Amino acid sequence: MSIWTRLYQHTNYRGRSSFANLHYTTPVTTYLRISKSWLDSAHIHDRISSLRIGCSNWERGGRVILFQHSKYRGRYAKFDADPGSIVSVPNLAAENFNDITSSVLIVRRYRREMGPLALGRMGSPDLRTQIRNQVSDISRISMRGSPIITWDLWPSFSPSRKYVYIRVPIRVDVPHWFDYDAELRFWIYLYVDGDKHVRGFVNWYGAWVEGGILTGKILDRLMNEIPDHLGEMNRSINDALSMLAAFDFVGLYYLPGTAGHTGNVDDDVSLVLVKEW
Repeated sequence: MSIWTRLYQHTNYRGRSSFANLHYTTPVTTYLRISKSWLDSAHIHDRISSLRIGCSNWERGGRVILFQHSKYRGRYAKFDADPGSIVSVPNLAAENFNDITSSVLIVRRYRREMGPLALGRMGSPDLRTQIRNQVSDISRISMRGSPIITWDLWPSFSPSRKYVYIRVPIRVDVPHWFDYDAELRFWIYLYVDGDKHVRGFVNWYGAWVEGGILTGKILDRLMNEIPDHLGEMNRSINDALSMLAAFDFVGLYYLPGTAGHTGNVDDDVSLVLVKEW
């Protein structure tokens, strides 16, 4: 049982190539990571122009996802393969993805999985709106754009975990001085609990502040205030997930963006929930 891909340097499956295979293992592995260093060693980093994908008859199906940047970031293009099929993509220029791939994921599908759900659209009101409302209640802070809900897979500070990554662009009002652009950052860990329900919590947090005379002071302020608001963020996350309470699950995994054929990982992050057998 396996899902595989062969990536080619040139169109129509010519030039250098590299083969990768997501085998069926116990416990079952959802992702095979093809990093920038892997592509560099095969001399096809930013040089992939065609590909093939195969899926064995015993699999439920699989996906190969190309990413513009390393660490599975930036724009993406997703290609699906059904059980027992081989899918050929002779020219990635047709997908507006020629010679720009810096990382790749092979993703396994599962029996009884639900269709992808974009997390930012979940909840009532939706998660983005809840985050906006929370920020509006903080003194001398205002939004300067929509919250970015994305992912951060296997980060260096927690290399065994995959996170929902929320970046909140804000403007900090500084009395008698210029306003500062800043960003609040939250790494959300989602899991299936002992009652087979999906839960989540803020596992890590941080902030960024633009450079200037007061950068350090503002950053200290934000880092001191964030813990006071973690409870609200956790409630918003679990409110969004409450729409899934009617189902029992055995696992979950992520797809980038809104799980469309193409997009950007900053568009959203989509959850794929696997129901109990």
